[in-house]
Order: sequence, then structure tokens, then C-alpha cells
Amino acid sequence: MSRQDRRGCLYDAYLADPLVGWDPSITADVAADIADAESAVRALNDADASHVSLEGLARFLLRAESVASSRIEGLQLATRRLALAEAAVALGGEAGDRVAAEVLGNIAAMEAAVELASSSQRFELDDLLRVHRTLMDSSSAPELGGVVRDEQNWIGGSSYNPCSAAFIPPPPEYVPGLLADLLDYVNGDDHSPLAQAAIAHAQFETIHPFADGNGRTGRALIHVVLRRRGLAPTCVAPISLALATLSHDYVGGLMTFRHLSEPRSAERSAAATEWLRIFAVATRRACRDAQSYSADISAVTAAWRAMFGRVRAGSSTDLLLGVLPGAPIVTVESAASLIGRSKARTADAVNQLAEAGILRQRNAGRQRYRVFEAAGVLDLFTGLERALASPTGDTRSDRPRRTVPQRPADQA
Repeated sequence: MSRQDRRGCLYDAYLADPLVGWDPSITADVAADIADAESAVRALNDADASHVSLEGLARFLLRAESVASSRIEGLQLATRRLALAEAAVALGGEAGDRVAAEVLGNIAAMEAAVELASSSQRFELDDLLRVHRTLMDSSSAPELGGVVRDEQNWIGGSSYNPCSAAFIPPPPEYVPGLLADLLDYVNGDDHSPLAQAAIAHAQFETIHPFADGNGRTGRALIHVVLRRRGLAPTCVAPISLALATLSHDYVGGLMTFRHLSEPRSAERSAAATEWLRIFAVATRRACRDAQSYSADISAVTAAWRAMFGRVRAGSSTDLLLGVLPGAPIVTVESAASLIGRSKARTADAVNQLAEAGILRQRNAGRQRYRVFEAAGVLDLFTGLERALASPTGDTRSDRPRRTVPQRPADQA
């Protein structure tokens, strides 16, 4: 340790106010922004608004959200490489590297969160711990999974002490009570669904209850609220993709939410209002670009069907064409599970689509597993990421694009 790291200091830890019973005053324009964002989420979940398979779109968007949430923490991986790693794991192999394993862990955690939110039961502490445990199982520190911290942690600065930290969460003895209040709030309906999701996320990140994985778990909590409240019954809006683009505003909004005034003061409401504005803007942006993706993938699937020719409704081939938008790389086994058909029938469908040029055979993992890639889908996934990484959303312009920033939001 350096002399500076050995030096002691006084520091302030932030003690969050409870959420239950709090009724913030929100300005009319931000209330309108929230309403517009909620309308955008509903439209994204409207089966009649899209020609593409809603199931395939839902799976694709959940995957995009999970990958983006990981990217905010600096876990970046090429789309095709991640998909091949996922196929290798599904066949009993290994992801190939730590980054791929951690991103796949985040996808599994997001899936677990949405599944738990779909139940009619309350979302309890054990559910939150399960999501975090799923996330951390594939990390370099799986022993931290599902364990509420009993030590002080901090964000930024030195690894040895909080003297130069950017933010210091509540001391550990306050964490259980704050988590209980947060979960009571998550299970309530005092605020509109989007406002509730935004406030719950900001409060979770403020409590920072785990030694690692707080950012990704907190962004999964957004979708727990939206699913439980019925705003997003099918599709996960890729909000993390938009927050990654607005990273300066994102981190700034979370810091603004951590007000220093009285619990029921106008200052606290103003701080929350600023955060809600940022969150609503990010949500609308995410839904807009997801709708554009839906139109693009509809064109791709239409081209597939034109290329293949007449397909009998309900056949294995018809079902497989419907799920490929959400599963750009499949094996015969995974495809059979997705469409609910036997391996033999699925293999026939896969081979037919490969002969038509819709699927391309590739090898995955060190074991060289045989997998099949849906032509064009991975390119569209990359296009969605680029659209949301661009401040204007225009991926066709020649102007320089801002890269997705990395923020150490998960650091202890």
C-alpha cells in the first residue's frame, strides 16, 4: 500500500430515506414524459403491432438488455462470440473465457428475475438473493452470490479505504432495514409502474447491498417491477442500452437522487423528478429503437419465407422461422426445445433451412460443436446496439459515434 492508502480519514456514508409512504411531487412535464414512456413500453408489448414473432422478439430484447447491462460494467464481448459461447455451454461445454461466462450469467439472472416477477406471489428477499446468486455463479467470485454485505463498501477511489470514494453507501447495519423497505415498495402500487421501477432502481443502487454485482442486479430489478405491474407482460425494453449511451446523465441522475434534505422536503421531490426525467427519456429511446428493430427483423423473416417458399402453418419449419429472431445461433437440441418438436423433426427443419441458405453451419467451442447461425439476425443485433450507442440513433450517418462508456457501477 502507498503512503496515501495507509493514511486515515473521516468520511460520510449516505443513509437513504425509506420509500414506503413517500409521495413525491413531480412536475407536470416529467409526469407527461413518464406517461409517454409507459405508452411506448405498452406498444412494444402489443402483439398486434408487430409482424414478427412476439416470442422471438421478447427473447431477443431480453438478451439485448442483459448484454447492455453487462457492458455498462465494462464486460464487452462481440455479439457472434457471445452467441457461440452460449451454444457451447448449452451443449455441455465451456463458455471459453471469463467475460463470456459473466455475460451469460447476467442473461440467466435477467431471465430469473423476469420469471420470478411473473408469479402472483410477492417479490421477497429470497427472490432478490436468487437473482444475485444466479448472476454471480459465473463470476470470478461466486461465493459472494446471494450474500448481503456485512462490511462497508464504496464506489470509486482506492481499493483500500473510502477516503477518495465517489460514493459511500449506508453502513452495513442499516442495510437489512432498507432492503425490507425497498421490497415493500416494490410489492406496492403507490406510484405509476415506470416511476416505481425508476425509484426502486435508484434506491437499490444507493443501498448497494452486495459486495459485487449491484449494478446488474439493480437493472434486473427494473424489469421485475415492470413485469409485476403488468406494463411489460412479454417484452423487456432494452433500457440498459439507452442508459449506456446516457451514462453521464445516468450516473449523475443517481447521484442527484441521493438528496441531502429532509425526507418529505420539496428538495427530495425535485431530486427524484430529475432522475425520473432521465429514466423516462432512456425508456422512450429504448422502445423507439426496439420498434425499429422489430420492423427490420420482420423484413428479414419475410425474406426468409420468400427464399424458402411455401411453409405449412404449424410445421417444424414454420415454428423455427418464428423463433430464430430471438435465437440467432441454435443447435438441433436447443431448436427442438424452443419449438416443442422432436429432435428428428427439428433436425429435418434445420437441414432444410440450411439448404435454403437461411441457416449457416458453424463450429462452437473447443469441442467444435455443430451449431447453426441465422443469417442476418446477429447483424441486426449489432445494428440495434449501434443505434442506441449513437446520440442521434442514426447508424447510417458518417459522423463519429460515441462509444459505449464504461462505468465501475458494480465495484465494491
